[in-house]
Amino acid sequence: MLQLVDIKKDYLAGDNKVEALKGINLNFRNSEFVSVLGPSGCGKTTLLNIIGGLDHYSSGDLVINGKSTKDFKDRDWDTYRNRSIGFVFQSYNLIMHQSILNNVELALTLNGIGREERKKRAIEALTKVGLLNHINKRPNQLSGGQMQRVAIARAIVNNPDIILADEPTGALDTETSVQIMEILKGIAKDRLVVMVTHNPELAQTYSTRIIKLLDGKITDDTNPYEVKQNESRKEEIKPKTKKRNTSMSFWTALHLSLNNLRTKKGRTIMTAFAGSIGIIGVALVLAISNGFSGYINTMQSDTLSGYPVSVSTATIDYESFINTSTEQSSTEQENNDDHVVVYDSVIQKYIQYGHYNNITSEFLETVKNFEQQDKEKPETQQQLNLVQYNYVTPLKILFKDANNNTKLTAQKNSISVFSGGNANTFFESLANNDFLMTQYDVVYRTADYDPTDIYGLTLVIDQGNRISRAVMNDLGIKLTPKIDGTYENVSFETLCSKVYKIVFNNDFYTIDSSDNVSTLQTASQATLDSLYDSLTTELKITQIIRQKEDSNTELVNSGVLFSPELGALYRENCKNSEIAQKQQARKATETGNYTFFDPFKILISEFSGIIPENGFADTDAINAFLNLYFKTVIPADDAYELAMQQIGASNTPQSIFFYAKNFDGKKSVQEMVENYNKTATKTNQIIYSDQSQLITSTLGAIVSIISYVLIAFASISLIVSSIMIGVITYTSVIERTKEIGVLRSLGARKKDVSRVFNAETAIIGAFAGFLGVVVSYLLCIPINAIITSLAGISGIASLSIIHAIALILISTALSLIAGLIPSRYAAKKDPVTALRTE
Repeated sequence: MLQLVDIKKDYLAGDNKVEALKGINLNFRNSEFVSVLGPSGCGKTTLLNIIGGLDHYSSGDLVINGKSTKDFKDRDWDTYRNRSIGFVFQSYNLIMHQSILNNVELALTLNGIGREERKKRAIEALTKVGLLNHINKRPNQLSGGQMQRVAIARAIVNNPDIILADEPTGALDTETSVQIMEILKGIAKDRLVVMVTHNPELAQTYSTRIIKLLDGKITDDTNPYEVKQNESRKEEIKPKTKKRNTSMSFWTALHLSLNNLRTKKGRTIMTAFAGSIGIIGVALVLAISNGFSGYINTMQSDTLSGYPVSVSTATIDYESFINTSTEQSSTEQENNDDHVVVYDSVIQKYIQYGHYNNITSEFLETVKNFEQQDKEKPETQQQLNLVQYNYVTPLKILFKDANNNTKLTAQKNSISVFSGGNANTFFESLANNDFLMTQYDVVYRTADYDPTDIYGLTLVIDQGNRISRAVMNDLGIKLTPKIDGTYENVSFETLCSKVYKIVFNNDFYTIDSSDNVSTLQTASQATLDSLYDSLTTELKITQIIRQKEDSNTELVNSGVLFSPELGALYRENCKNSEIAQKQQARKATETGNYTFFDPFKILISEFSGIIPENGFADTDAINAFLNLYFKTVIPADDAYELAMQQIGASNTPQSIFFYAKNFDGKKSVQEMVENYNKTATKTNQIIYSDQSQLITSTLGAIVSIISYVLIAFASISLIVSSIMIGVITYTSVIERTKEIGVLRSLGARKKDVSRVFNAETAIIGAFAGFLGVVVSYLLCIPINAIITSLAGISGIASLSIIHAIALILISTALSLIAGLIPSRYAAKKDPVTALRTE
């Protein structure tokens, strides 16, 4: 079965070659008890290690079942040790952090035996050596004889062909030695037992064959075995069943490492805590960054309705305005000492970045389809609170002043949302009143308040119930000034008792036979009084609202809201008025020539604030400005539409505001506009504005940059702590050198040994990451308390669960990387040298 053919083994001791074995030729029977005797240094243990595949011969051949081992690779030797060899060492070589049962099971684990079968066979082996009642103890809880029995149970559990015992009784007393020898004698009945010993008496008593060595040579063999040539050839051609290579599962490696770390709890916790410092630093940076980003998002979410995505006829390309620096003139200006060069920065800004959105019927249809599709979705999936169409609705309102004289408040324009300043007092309310009231409280209502009454007005006041003097003047309320410059308070009842009447275009404008236009602004007081008395439709303030204290959204300006239904009624009346019909008739016969309203003047009035204070000298100058601003000539139809808007006779909105419920809603609006632009002509391209996005994106970019810098600094400590874990792993390799030798003797591959230490670093890294995350969550509590007390912002430090999991994984990965070198060092250790290490 086992043949040693001219085995030689040489060692290098410095520059000198030492011959440990000098041509050993031995044949062993399938079952016999062989004792190898000889003085120390004669080569006994070397011979045993070569037979067991722990050490490799320098020359010769080891023949197993007729098969030469000259071409054996590492995996073949590993399998051979696991399946065919059982080692019993003088120093027991048990793994101290494993239970007795686990020590015995280990060889079966490498053999791929299932858990239940593995446990059953290990218990049977321990029962044979009389240790059934000690299976859950650790090795340090047993006597020397009991530990040697465990080693024997481990050696026989895999049912190997050969048992190799190196001084199995060397550390035992006489009585215990006899017990161990009896066990080995029983084992030798059905397998080969080779024992190295210094005790000739034990050898004579229990062995069936004694081999004596001296200076690496056999000097005596009491029962040699000669293999016949035909027998050897027969063995050689005997078909063999190929056995699967040994392999240690990751869970086994994890179990070994976990048990080892349990025996060193204090050091493990300290190492993990030191490794967690970098994680804590990165986690706190991410927590604050995440919390601040959440605060920005919340702030933006709160102001979504106040700063909607808007499309207005006159707009600025804010993205280009912010991202592009003002271009210098293409020609260098010479410095002159006798004059200054005057420029208007506002005009230059609009010329460079201004844009005219032509809200065509095609774009309106696109918007309405988009709005309808959103309304058809389930409520939980809807992305829009409201699409608000803002029309030019120049209401002409009559009221009685304190002296009972009729006064006129004429509105040039009416926009329903905050637009950086609105000179009007009366403006159209939002189409969705429920949405409006999510941000406002009702502070007063009259007894006759009716939400369905289109002639009921709503007064909007500021926090502290304030309202401007200009608005009060337009409402015809007499103000009594006080010595300190303030005014006497006005009761809600007084405000709601005032009566207002609308003047439509047919009553406001008069056209003579020559198509000259005159208005009531130039009419006499008697005419105004008479007109007021003739009107029957009355408007009254029936409700007063104020922005909620916890609301950051100013949906409408301070002033008076009239209902969308009243606005639509007024525009329809204006559209059917005599002046509008004459304008339409004039357009049909004289395209672009308007007697009543100069379209260019109307256009310029729409862009008030971007033209020279004194206007332009002539039409050519106006045309030059418009061509420069719009990069094209305004079509006559667009100019006509602007003229109709000026008299309230147009159903084309001046602007469209999209109030999104969430960021996805904003994105869908932007995508809708961008898709429209793909098919629109160059002059009909639409630019949308989203000021809140510009502000918060800038803040978000700043936060991201700061976070990246802080994370980079914190990552340095993370890397340092990972290196420290690598050093600790190297220390563990040194401490567990003998365990490495034991694993290799049981058939563990180099990669299995490496896997054990990789598992250890993974455990420490994962624990360090977990500990760092837990500590970070705890530190967020005082950090939030401090920031809340200093800045009044709560929850600014908030570590997300995704970041927490990612940090644990990163800590584990970095620890694994740091432990690669120590684990590879462990795998390369010579098993014979490792077993000799104390």
